[in-house]
Amino acid sequence: MKRIILLAIILNISLNVFSQKIISAENPLINIIQNDFDSSILYSYADRGYYPNYLIISKKDSLVYFYRYSSPLNRYINFSDRAPYNSNIRSKLDSNYIQFITTKPNINSYLSAVDIKLGNESIWKDISKYKIWNLIDDAKIDPVGYVCDTESSHERTEIFHLLTKDKIVELKYYNPKGMNKDCKFNQTRDDIVKIEEIISEFFKCK
Repeated sequence: MKRIILLAIILNISLNVFSQKIISAENPLINIIQNDFDSSILYSYADRGYYPNYLIISKKDSLVYFYRYSSPLNRYINFSDRAPYNSNIRSKLDSNYIQFITTKPNINSYLSAVDIKLGNESIWKDISKYKIWNLIDDAKIDPVGYVCDTESSHERTEIFHLLTKDKIVELKYYNPKGMNKDCKFNQTRDDIVKIEEIISEFFKCK
């Protein structure tokens, strides 16, 4: 009986892994990180269009390295209130931001080192307990593309790239918090919300 249960667990994990979306490196930054580290988690989000911002957690041996790839303008809460309309400074800030979103992510001035910690003393341990490497995304949770109306005004797509030496897995979740609140509850979406909160809280203080 124990063998049957163990076989069922292994089969379930295998089905999840094979149902994940495997992609090739989308830009030089992802390719470099994949080559330099044993495994990495890149978290980003799509809000009013996809911009190449990443919160990066990379593990090499027993150490975990943290990086941020983003434009300094991402720190502004209200994009339209950065400077007076038609002002020179507004025009320059807009130009700088356009340069950021049209630059292919790489090892450049938008990448900054944030921290380094032992694996068992970092958020890597907290994230791992949710088994992110075995999760499936919205394409598998709702294969017909069903999205219900949510009351949440903070609707965005959470995007994760899971990197190992041999593959890159892409996971996308549309407004997982709002979907679980206003639509049918899903445990995977709940786990993703918790993972996003762990990552965001860590980087918020850096």
